[in-house]
Amino acid sequence: MRGARGHVVRDSLQAMVGRLVFGLSAAVAVMALTQAVRSGGDPAEAPALAVNEPIAVVNARLLVAGWSPQPEQEPLPFERERAGNNLASLSACSGTGMGFCRYDYRRDHEQLAVVITPGAASDGVVHSWFTAE
Repeated sequence: MRGARGHVVRDSLQAMVGRLVFGLSAAVAVMALTQAVRSGGDPAEAPALAVNEPIAVVNARLLVAGWSPQPEQEPLPFERERAGNNLASLSACSGTGMGFCRYDYRRDHEQLAVVITPGAASDGVVHSWFTAE
């Protein structure tokens, strides 16, 4: 019995840490963007992306920086469910494997694709990204 209780406590602590990390990463992203604008930085520049960064945070920064959602195709209902969000930039999710989902953006003649995988808190996190002109 004692062992089972330990697992419950550990799982609860892991969930709390996951929420804390997500909250902190969102706060850091907002502070960085605010500082860039205050210091005269160009908010239209493509923000740097980071592996394991939540897609919700990345999406917000991209929109502020002038990127528009530009999915290559309309996602199927199972893809929307797999993604776990309603972001307009979702193009598709794989039906098998690691659960990759792709989000597409456009700014002027630039295209950006962000590939995510499920995160620890069931939210998507950045796996990789690429650009095209």
